[in-house]
Amino acid sequence: MNKNGFIKELSKQTGYDEEKCILINNVIENYFIFGRKNKDKIIKDLQIKASLNEDDSENVYDISMKIITGEIKNKLKHPFKNQN
Repeated sequence: MNKNGFIKELSKQTGYDEEKCILINNVIENYFIFGRKNKDKIIKDLQIKASLNEDDSENVYDISMKIITGEIKNKLKHPFKNQN
C-alpha cells in the first residue's frame, strides 16, 4: 500500500477528511510505529499536530496499526501479488 492508499483507508475507517489524515500520516511517518515508547510519542504528536483528544489519538493509532499490519500480513501471504 502506498502513502495515498494508506491515507484513503485511514479516512474511510476514521471518518476524518483527507487533510486531517495527511496530518496524521505525517506524524506516523516520523516514528517507527512498532515500538512502545514511540506509541506514546505518536499519541502526543497526534494531539498537538492533528488537534485530537487523547482517546481519539489512541483510536487513530490503533486503526493505523491495523492497516499497516494487515498490509504486511497480506504481503507475506501473497508476495507476488500485484502491488496496485
